[in-house]
Amino acid sequence: MEQNTTPLPSLRLFEPRQGHLHPFLNSDVIPSAKVRESESWIAELLGQRHYPCVAALQSFHKADYQVGFYGSLGTGGHWRDLRRDLLYFLSCQQSSQSSLLTFWALFDESSAMSEEDFEHGLWRELSHLTSEETREQDWGAFTSDPDDKAFCLGLGGHRFFVVGLHPQASRLARRFPVPALVFNVFDQFESLKGKGVYDSMVKTNRERDVKFQGQANPMALIHGDDWESIQFSGKSNDGKKWKCPFSFMKSFMKP
Repeated sequence: MEQNTTPLPSLRLFEPRQGHLHPFLNSDVIPSAKVRESESWIAELLGQRHYPCVAALQSFHKADYQVGFYGSLGTGGHWRDLRRDLLYFLSCQQSSQSSLLTFWALFDESSAMSEEDFEHGLWRELSHLTSEETREQDWGAFTSDPDDKAFCLGLGGHRFFVVGLHPQASRLARRFPVPALVFNVFDQFESLKGKGVYDSMVKTNRERDVKFQGQANPMALIHGDDWESIQFSGKSNDGKKWKCPFSFMKSFMKP
């Protein structure tokens, strides 16, 4: 994937227009009933009283988000489409400089998936997105070592923060009818810091989380900005034992 050209979205990517999700390109790859059901799930999740993430709420109400559909989590069955759409999302965010633009990757239903299963699937899916041959261009100046606590997903020379959602999540704010990965670019957090609103937003999120579930997310309280990847799945992990399960594909040329 060349980095000096703007990637086009796949047929699986949708955007909100006039209150409903519509494909970026003229496509019937995803059934309309599935799209309508998914947009109602997102609205129901974020419409809950005291939902903690105020940035997610603002993104939704401003229709500043994108949604893609990618099969079964962890199989990498549509990794080319997901990578393509994430790079398109990145180009949109960099062009607009939006601090709210958010990318929702939705996967097929798997109600029996435990938190352990979900975390495993999340990291398998992320591992499919990049390879040894694109490691340098995807991470740029940032660490690409999964054993480094500063490690995060890298694509196109930028870092991404990922929030995992699924039906069995212990954190109520991450409970969603199907597995989902919600992406933001770290540049957006830096932009909020530059505007002087990031710290107050984090404080508000935690106060709302107490009202929403009775306590703030302990993983965020313990690790904060010091170790982002341990928080991706939403599972309560032992910081002394947990190791990031990310691994690079050997080559994009393999079948």
